[in-house]
Formats: sequence, structure tokens, C-alpha cells
Amino acid sequence: MAVLYNLEPLKAIELLYDGEHNGVWNGDFIKNEKKNRLELPSDLREFLEKYAYLDMNKGQITLFHPDNIRMLNLPIEDGEVHILVIGKADGLLIGIDIDTDDLDIAFGEIDDENQRINWGPTDGITLDGLMRVMFVSTLFKSSDKFLFQGAEIDAVLKKHGAERSLITPSGGSTQHTSICFDEENGAFIVAEYDERGENIAFLHVVPRKTFEQRKAERFASVSLDELKSLFETEFYGNALHCDFAHALEIELEIIKRLKQAGANELELSDQYKLVGRCLWSLNRLDEADEWYDKAGGIIKESGDLDRLAKFYGTMASFYAGTGRREKSDEMSEAELALRLERTPDNAYDIGMIYRGKAQALNDAGGDPDRVIELCNLALEQFQKDPHDSGCKYEIARAQQLRGEARRRKKELSKNSGL
Repeated sequence: MAVLYNLEPLKAIELLYDGEHNGVWNGDFIKNEKKNRLELPSDLREFLEKYAYLDMNKGQITLFHPDNIRMLNLPIEDGEVHILVIGKADGLLIGIDIDTDDLDIAFGEIDDENQRINWGPTDGITLDGLMRVMFVSTLFKSSDKFLFQGAEIDAVLKKHGAERSLITPSGGSTQHTSICFDEENGAFIVAEYDERGENIAFLHVVPRKTFEQRKAERFASVSLDELKSLFETEFYGNALHCDFAHALEIELEIIKRLKQAGANELELSDQYKLVGRCLWSLNRLDEADEWYDKAGGIIKESGDLDRLAKFYGTMASFYAGTGRREKSDEMSEAELALRLERTPDNAYDIGMIYRGKAQALNDAGGDPDRVIELCNLALEQFQKDPHDSGCKYEIARAQQLRGEARRRKKELSKNSGL
């Protein structure tokens, strides 16, 4: 074991989170590179890819998702300044002057009167320094911190086996800190230098808490009912803009609490499906498969056929949404067989199976005749209960889908005749 000296921010963050990652899907970077010609600095991309959805990026400083990062070309007397707008801090926008070697930070202040953003340079803050601030802020909030100064500093460094001469401040006129880590004692040592960056003014020693400890503490004062309310607000109430990483974190805590309270397996199976849905949206498909399989095993063993039919419907949507057409069709057929056997008068649910199969086939450019056939089967069901608000709405959607399939069939016939 040794002391790790003068850590770069990304290495310090990796140690703080015990190697845990929860960030932006790689495909979002690729999409923005192609669509918006947005190529991010490597350190910024790594931070977003690994830590965008962790607490470090939810504090005073927040870095944007790639979809919300934009390049500004600001005219100056002898040319242009290129500012990459990457986040916000205390009502100010954060930008990077990408033409500078150290990626200097600029702050943008909104002028309410003129409805414009006034950009100005900072006093030597760089992207590296910004990440140091984010790291130190999170570290100091998440753990107990001990502060030393004056003659105490040498004694503390000796206790941790650290050589003062090997500790050096980071670059930049406002970033005179050094982040070190005592591997043997599991503690961060943050040296804060004086204004000139010559002498250590303060030494912060922070015993590292594990990721699991910090996560448990986050919800320590929140009851199970409150957790369920938080989840419903995020997952259902904010459905169009759901933060699925946050919803997942809450749901996993709910499951832990339910297990501690002795919840039955069927109740847990509903929670497992919600975990699967969050992981699906985060594109963590292997993990989503595992949670859905866990839920499915419980439901099948229970013998609850109505719940099993709903599960088959869920899996049909999951497989369709992840490009596994054959499995989706298999689940749809299984759901349909159960519903026709047990609840043949349930016009809405049976109709929705037919319409869902028609929509998936049409979206994939499949046989328009089969799409039309499935739409007719759906309409046959919905028209059994035309006064039901759900059926009434789906009648219109099925008719529209059938019309699209007919037009596509006509186009295909025309093209084949050329």
C-alpha cells in the first residue's frame, strides 16, 4: 500500500465511487458527433460517460447531457471565440474556450433586459479545475472531514506516510490544491495551498466511505411510503422526461426495504419489472433481462394467470423495443392465448394485443396485408365496446394504422409494376 500523489480529477472520482459508473450511453455521444458535429474533449466525455447520473453531477455544478451541449461562435475584433456550453453553476452557464490548450472555463450570464448571454473569462479556471471543485465538494459533503493547519500538517502527513515534497499544487491561478490518497488507511488527503501556490495552508483528511454507505445514507431519513411517492413522481409523473437513473436508484432502495419488511414474492415481482423497465431505458439490456427473468420466474410459479398475461404483454413490448422480433411475437401469442381462454370478453386488452402486433410489423416494414388483417382483428374487438373511452380512442388509431398499411400496399404495387 502506498500514497497516490497529485491525482487527476477523474482518477480521484473513480476512487471515491469505488469504480461504480452510471453515465451517458455511448450511443448518445456517437449520435451527437454525427448529427451536431459535436466532439467533446476527452476528459469531459469520460466524466459524462461514467458519472453523469451520480450525485457529483447533481450539485452546485451540473454538466449537461450531450444532447444539450452546444457550440457558440462568438465574434471578436480579430476573429471568433469558440465556446462549448457544457453546464450550469449558480444560475450561470459554463462554457469551455476550446481554442485554449488547458480548456479554459468561461461563465455566461443571462442579460434579462436584452435577452442575451454575456460571456466572460474566469481567473484561470480550466476544465480540470472545474472537475476538481466538483470532486472536492462531493467528497466534503459525503464524508467526515478533518482539517489541519500550521505545525499539525507535517505530523499528519507523517502519520499517513506521505512525503510533503512529493505533494504539488495543480496548475491554474485559482486551483492551488492537490488530491492524494492513502491506500492503506483508505483516506483522501487534500492539500489546499496559499494564494501564491507555494505553501500548504490547510490539509483536509477525509476517510472514504464506500459507495454503498453513501447510498444508504442518502435515503436514511426517507420512509418507504415516501420512497414510493418519489418513484411515482419521477417514473409516472415525469414520464416524458424521466430520469431513469434516479428512478432506478429509488426503486432498488424500495426493494431493499420491502425485503427487510418481509414482503411476499409476488409483490417483489412487480418491483423487479420496474427495475427492468428503468434498465431498459438506460440501455443496460443484459441487466434488464436478468430482472425481467427474475420477475417472470416468480409469476409463473405463483400460478396467477392474470398476472402472467400482463407479464407476457410487458415482455412483448420489451423485446419489440430492443429489436428482438421473434421473442416479441412469441410473448404476444402467449398473452393472447391466455386472455382468449380466461377473459374472452375483455375487448380492450385483446384488441390492444392485435393492434400492438400490427404497429410493430408496420414499423418494421412488414407485409401490409398482414398489418391490415391484424388491424381488422383489433377493430373487431374494440367495436364490441365502442362506448368505452379506451376502445373509442383505439378504434381511431387502428383505423389510421390500417390506412397507412393500405397506402403502403398501393405504393408497393405501383413500384413493382415499373
